[in-house]
Amino acid sequence: MKKFMFLLAAMAACVTAGAWNYRNFVVDDVESIENGKEITQRVRLSDFVGHGKYILVDFWASWCGPCRGEVPNLKAVYDEFGGDDFEIVSVAVWDKAEDAFDAIEEEGMNWTQIVCSAKTNQIPTQVYGIEGIPYIILIDPDGKVIGEDLRGKQIRKAVKKALGL
Repeated sequence: MKKFMFLLAAMAACVTAGAWNYRNFVVDDVESIENGKEITQRVRLSDFVGHGKYILVDFWASWCGPCRGEVPNLKAVYDEFGGDDFEIVSVAVWDKAEDAFDAIEEEGMNWTQIVCSAKTNQIPTQVYGIEGIPYIILIDPDGKVIGEDLRGKQIRKAVKKALGL
């Protein structure tokens, strides 16, 4: 019991300190749908994180009103900061691939998209312990999570601060 309490205290200290290592996940990313069948490729969060850029990871679903409400904030941040030092990776979870693709097109989400297959669409939120979406985290170039559960104006503020602007 004492070990368990110590681990909880240590984890709380890491979160309170504002930086903890990202947790990798592997999913089947749906590239397209042909004749009603998902055409997938394996993708890892580590394909994007730890390569010299700040990465904003947006966990969302097409049916989620608050998720779709964050799109204008994400667009503005991507338009202002996207490039050599910063990228957004949106991860469609708890959703049908067809619906996610429709929403991506409707919303004009022109940054990196991972559309999880029906088989793997719960893995990212299980890995992160996410119980609700949208859930947006900011990861530094070394793979440290430096902002989590960002919403609205917090997104731009966190990215701007991270980039030293």
